[in-house]
Amino acid sequence: MKHLSEKSVFRVVVVALVLATFYRLYPLVSGDRVLSAAFMTEDGYLMLTVARNMAIGLGMSVSDGTIPSNGVQPIATFLFAVPYWLTDGDKISGLWGVQLIGAAISVIGIFTVRAFAREALMPQDKSHIWPWLVAALWYSGQHVLLHTMNGLETGLYAVAVTTTLVIFTRLLAMGEDAKFSDRMLLGTAGGITFLVRVDAIFLLLVIAIVWILHEIFVARKRGSRIVQEATAPMLLAAIIAAPWLINNYVNFGSIIPVSGTAQALSGGFAKNADLVPAVMFEYFFPMLPIPHALQFNPIFQTLASAIVVLIGGTFFIQVWRRGGAVRYAILAYLIFAFVMVAYYGFYFGAGWFLSRYLSPLAPLFIVATLSVALSLLTRVTPVHGKAIVRGLGVASLVLCFGLLGRLLIPGVKEQGHFQVVDWVTENVRKDVWAGAIQTGTLGYWHDRTINLDGKVNPDALDAILTEGNVLNYVLNSQIEYLADWHGIAAWTTTNNRGNDAFSDGFEVLVQDPVRNLDVLKRKN
Repeated sequence: MKHLSEKSVFRVVVVALVLATFYRLYPLVSGDRVLSAAFMTEDGYLMLTVARNMAIGLGMSVSDGTIPSNGVQPIATFLFAVPYWLTDGDKISGLWGVQLIGAAISVIGIFTVRAFAREALMPQDKSHIWPWLVAALWYSGQHVLLHTMNGLETGLYAVAVTTTLVIFTRLLAMGEDAKFSDRMLLGTAGGITFLVRVDAIFLLLVIAIVWILHEIFVARKRGSRIVQEATAPMLLAAIIAAPWLINNYVNFGSIIPVSGTAQALSGGFAKNADLVPAVMFEYFFPMLPIPHALQFNPIFQTLASAIVVLIGGTFFIQVWRRGGAVRYAILAYLIFAFVMVAYYGFYFGAGWFLSRYLSPLAPLFIVATLSVALSLLTRVTPVHGKAIVRGLGVASLVLCFGLLGRLLIPGVKEQGHFQVVDWVTENVRKDVWAGAIQTGTLGYWHDRTINLDGKVNPDALDAILTEGNVLNYVLNSQIEYLADWHGIAAWTTTNNRGNDAFSDGFEVLVQDPVRNLDVLKRKN
C-alpha cells in the first residue's frame, strides 16, 4: 500500500487528464473522415448547421437558410458559430474549431467538477486527492467524454451546473457576510445555465426553493428580508433568460424550442423507465459502461436500482449529518437529479438520448460513490481504507482508458449516418433537395436537406401534430430524394397510412438493410 500514496495517485490523475485531453483531440490529426465522425453526433450536426448558417449570414436556420429554426440551445450554438465565422463557413475548418471549443470546455469542467467535489468531500476528508480523483473519473469516463465532444451543449451544461452549485454553496456559507454582489453572482450563473440548456429551469426552481427554506428555517430571517435579498438575483436570472424565451414565443409560438416538442412526441408514461437503472449506474460508476443487452435484463435492473438507491441514500444521510452549507447544495442537486430522472425517464420521449440528458448528474453521482466507498472502507479497515480507495480509483482510471481504447478499434463505434451522406454526395447534385427524418449529419454536408422529424423544422412539426405524419408535407415540398436508415422505404407501402398519392409520387430507389440505407425518389 505504500506505493499508493496521495502523491503517487495524483501523478496518475495528471497522466489520466493529459491522456483524456489527447483522446479528445486525436480526430484533429486523423483526417477529415475521422474528424467528421469520431465524436460528432446526429443532433450535434443539427446544432452545427444552425451555427454555420448564423455565421454566414443566413440567421438561425437550416435547409440552406430557407427554414428558420430555434431547435437548438442558444449559448452553445453562438459559441460554435465563431469558428465558422472565422473561416467563412468552411465545414472542415469549422469542425476543427468546434472540437477545440469542446475540448477547452471539458478542460474547464475538470476544475468546476473538482470545485464541487471539494465542497462536497472536504467535511468528510480534507485530502485534496479525492476531488482530483472525482474530476479525473468524470473527465475520463467513456460516456461523459463522448458527450462532452458531441457538438452539443452537454459539456458546457456540466460546467454551468457545477459552477452554479458551487456559487450557491459558498453563498450559504457566507451567511450574514454575503453581499449583494454575491447574490447577484448566483442569479447570473443561474440565468446563464438556463441559456446553456433550458431544462436547467428545474435546477433553478429547486435552488430557489431550498434557498428560501434555508433562510426561513436555518438563518431565521424575516420574510420581508428574504424577499428583498432573493428577488434581485431571481429577477436577474429571468432577465438573462428572457431574450431567448421571447424569441421563441414571438417567432415560433412557444417558449419551448421546436426540438423539445418534437422529441416529446415519442414519449409516453414510463416509456424510458427501463433504461434509467443502467444510465444512472453508469454515472455512479463511470468506468463500467453497461452493454446494451444487459440494460434490459430484469435482474440487472433490480440490482442496479438497489445499488444506486443505497449509495445515493447513504451519501445524503452522511452529508446531512456532517452539516455545513454544502449539504443544502447537495440536497438541491439530489432533488434536481430526481426531477430529471422522473421527467426524462417517465414523461419525455427519445429514450436513446437518456444518457445525454442525465449526464449533468454525473459529478454528483461520482462524488457519492467515492464518498460512500471512503466511509465504508475506512470503517472496515481504518489503517488501509484510504489506500484501498486510492487503489480502486487508479484501477478505475486504467479501466476507463482500456474502454476508450476499445472504441478506436475499427467497427466498434460507428457514427451511423455517413452511409446516407455518402450516397447523397455521390448521387444527388448540390442544388437538388433531399429530405430525411434524421437530417443532422446529412443536412450539414448537403445544404439543401429538409428535416422531417420536426426537431429543427417547425413546418414538419406542424404536419406531424395536425396530420400525424409528413407524407403530404413531403409531396408538397421541393424534395426529390428521401434518404435515411433502412425502413423509410415502407413509406410507399405499409406505412403510408392510406396515402396513395405518396405511393404514386415516390418510388423506392435503394433498399439496402446491410448498409442500413433506403432511398426514395420522386417519380417524374
